[in-house]
Amino acid sequence: MKNTRIQIVEDERIVALDLKQALEALGCEITGIVATGPAAIELARRSPPDLILMDIHLEGPMDGTEAARAIRSMVPVPIIFLTAYAEDDNLRRAAASAPYGYLVKPYEMRELRATLQMALSRRTAELDIESAEERLRLAVDAAELGVWEWDTDSGHLKVGGHFSRIVGGAPTTFLEGESALLHQVHGEDRALLVEALQQPGMACATVRLQRDAGVHLWAEIHAKRHSEHRVVGVLRDVTERKEMEEKLRQASVVFRTTAEGIAIMDKQQRIVSINPAFTLLTAMEADEVIGSTPDEVLHARRHSPVFYERLEASEHGYWNGETVCLRRSGERFTAWEHVCAVRDDLGQVVQYVLAFSDLSAIRDAELQLNHLAFHDALTGLGNRNLLAECMESEIERSRRSGIPIALIFIDLDGFKTINDTLGHAVGDELLKQVAQRLRGTIRRADIAFRLGGDEFVVLAPDMLRIEDGAGLADKLLRAVREPLDLSSHKRLVVSASLGIAVFPANGEDVDHLIRAADSAMYDAKRRGRNRYCFYAPEMAERVHERMRIEQGLRHAVEHHELTLYYQPVVALPGRHIIGVEALVRWQHPENGLVSPDRFIPVAEESGLIEAVGRWVLHAACQQGAAWHRQGHKDLTVAVNVSVRQMAAENFIQDVTEALEASGFAPQCLELEITESLLQELELSRRVLWQLRSMGIRIAVDDFGTGFSSLSYLKHLPLDRIKIDQSFVRDLPGNANDMAIVRAIIGLSKTLELEVTAEGIETEAQLAFLCAQGCPMGQGYLFARPMPPQELAILLGPDSP
Repeated sequence: MKNTRIQIVEDERIVALDLKQALEALGCEITGIVATGPAAIELARRSPPDLILMDIHLEGPMDGTEAARAIRSMVPVPIIFLTAYAEDDNLRRAAASAPYGYLVKPYEMRELRATLQMALSRRTAELDIESAEERLRLAVDAAELGVWEWDTDSGHLKVGGHFSRIVGGAPTTFLEGESALLHQVHGEDRALLVEALQQPGMACATVRLQRDAGVHLWAEIHAKRHSEHRVVGVLRDVTERKEMEEKLRQASVVFRTTAEGIAIMDKQQRIVSINPAFTLLTAMEADEVIGSTPDEVLHARRHSPVFYERLEASEHGYWNGETVCLRRSGERFTAWEHVCAVRDDLGQVVQYVLAFSDLSAIRDAELQLNHLAFHDALTGLGNRNLLAECMESEIERSRRSGIPIALIFIDLDGFKTINDTLGHAVGDELLKQVAQRLRGTIRRADIAFRLGGDEFVVLAPDMLRIEDGAGLADKLLRAVREPLDLSSHKRLVVSASLGIAVFPANGEDVDHLIRAADSAMYDAKRRGRNRYCFYAPEMAERVHERMRIEQGLRHAVEHHELTLYYQPVVALPGRHIIGVEALVRWQHPENGLVSPDRFIPVAEESGLIEAVGRWVLHAACQQGAAWHRQGHKDLTVAVNVSVRQMAAENFIQDVTEALEASGFAPQCLELEITESLLQELELSRRVLWQLRSMGIRIAVDDFGTGFSSLSYLKHLPLDRIKIDQSFVRDLPGNANDMAIVRAIIGLSKTLELEVTAEGIETEAQLAFLCAQGCPMGQGYLFARPMPPQELAILLGPDSP
């Protein structure tokens, strides 16, 4: 294991550093430590390691299992998962990426070492097997062998290699026994094969095999009986060799009339004669090539120096394959070449015969036919045939990965009018430019197709969210709407109607998805064109709802539609108010009060949370300062801070400006952070210590619901932990919740942290918490969140 290069993917910095130290103690070399999936993929690509230790739960857009699948598709490196969790869901997702191990943290050093050794040993064994299989496959392929195994007892026949290509398909059984096998052999050659198979050792025979009705091929068969009922052998198509041998015996008229170029060479591979076809194919006359070798005048790339030695030493004495030849002008062309050694009666090579045919026209035709079969002739985009193939492939991949596929059906608005008015030439040019814009707009993984007329389709795999499909549709609409400058100097503007269908929600096969997307496109046309519609109404409504909330929230921030409600925090058991928690609300001018559960997630995703959080911070400090001026000088105000808000470069500046503008005392401001923020150790440590130096108090909200390490409570400047209401809700009836609450209260006392219980709604809950020594709480038992005017009644007569 010494000098093994290992990459560490771990978002807990302390864990990563400890792991690095442990691995280096084992003699390993650490290629790098990263904390996110994308960073892991890039590091593995840039500096492939021998092994990767991967945490499943990572920060950022992908978890460890997704990163592992991406890395394994790029670099065949062993991956071992390190995680603190072993739930079935984690195990299932981890298993899908074919890991080499799975260690549950905390683990012992010997477990880590054993797991590493097993993974490396397994990879070494796999490489040996892969190498051996590759050598065997290449050998069979290079020799163009057909491999077969016949169970004479059951009649079953297994074939491989080039068997099916050679014989034009293969039966799966010979139920009739040995006679069925012999039935495949030409009648004149059956006795030869029977005699060979009856030999105790290796059987060898060259016979004619039945291929199609009345058509035979020459095959060289090698077989050996390994048991009473098992015969294993190989066969090689030697038809061309037989034909070549026959040709060498034919009269000169055949030599001169064949379409293949032929060169006869002496033992030193010098050309001594060529046929007319040689000159026709290469434009080289006999006097230009005689005395030279084919490598000097014919081949664009020479054969290896030992080519003819191997050919002469080989049992069969011939070679054929595709090569590149030269014409007299230097032009290159693809050719199928046969080289055969001619032996005398004593078996000594006296001549070589080289025959070749020009494959250029065939290759060009194949390429052209393939392109025409799968591409639109006008735009060059894929056609319906290619769409069907790609869809089937992506549907199969989606079934394995569980990631949806979006199919976007695009129809140009008013194209028929343009075509009829300005002519088909203008219409064709317009379609070409639209096709180019589609290519330039879609993602790298997406594929654009033209079905015909003005109908296009975009296949968008790996569409993780419905919103992503809507975003791509918006881009496509904008791209199509851009003015088109046509060669006829006509500047046109067209729009499109888009229909979106999603696999598997809207169909399980290609036809259903196309029909669904087509129906959605017609719905978009009915709604006024120049827009997109989802096939499933509930999906469309979900996207539209999010867009309405995002746009409305931007308006709300700019036009002061946000307001703050405050929920009292009381001292237990006396129930007198010692602080408040500021909670943002959105007072929509038409829809009334909008629940935070609807707009806060949208604010997080769209980036508006920074603007919302900044407004909340300033408004809460202003209100807190007003209460202090009214005599409530010890009242604290708690404000929730999101991860994105705290990660902003100007967060400390925002807090400072809010305090200075309001005059609110820093020691009375309490910022509530989530456990997820604690996992950003470097960020948390730097920012939290800056806040502590300003006198601001820090509380951990919803404690116990996240996945943070308890060591953070010791290393970070925290003042309070808040017990999440999910642990309070079933008190005192739930034994597990009782134990968790006792543990959190005990932990807070040990670490000298204040503790507040959230969600207190009953006297029984309050009595249990008081009995455990919980000093503070909040919940509906005391007061619901309320506007500052209503809270003034609870605070006293001097409140504003």
